Amino acid sequence: MVNKGQIVEIPATSSLYNRVIPAVANKKELLSLKSQKSTYSLFDGFLVGEHSGVEHFKIGQRKGIKVGGKKEPLYVIAIDENENRLFVGAGENHPGLWTEVFSFNQNNLHWKTDGIFNNEDLESGIAVQVVSPIFDEELTAKLYSFSNAVFLEFAKPTVLILKDHDIELMHNNSHIADIK
Repeated sequence: MVNKGQIVEIPATSSLYNRVIPAVANKKELLSLKSQKSTYSLFDGFLVGEHSGVEHFKIGQRKGIKVGGKKEPLYVIAIDENENRLFVGAGENHPGLWTEVFSFNQNNLHWKTDGIFNNEDLESGIAVQVVSPIFDEELTAKLYSFSNAVFLEFAKPTVLILKDHDIELMHNNSHIADIK
């Protein structure tokens, strides 16, 4: 049975993207705030169509949305499975497709060698190069680790779809860890 749902376009100029980060006590809090995904509702944009089930879509997907008449192609920027709703944004530079910080659970970080960094190094941030099969070039980032939380803070915004892929972390030309 097809479970049709709504497709809602969120404008790139939405006030959701003008969020002010409050003053925080430490780097962990700042990274936590910056890594939070935007949450969207039907009232944040406008209805542009319907879909045949959210299970057929992924963040960053462009094809198969089946909404025409737009100046720029639409990309999936969020999926609300509970409400059976897709949120889309126009153009590959839509702010809903990009982030400066990813957060991961410590269980997703797999070290290649143990003990090369102490807790102080990890809490201060380690310069890394991020390698993924979805990019032709390495991305520059800082790796932070605090007890159960791991963060990658990128030198420049990167696409959200990176988080759905395996990531290799390099430090001084050595493969130091994977994030899966």
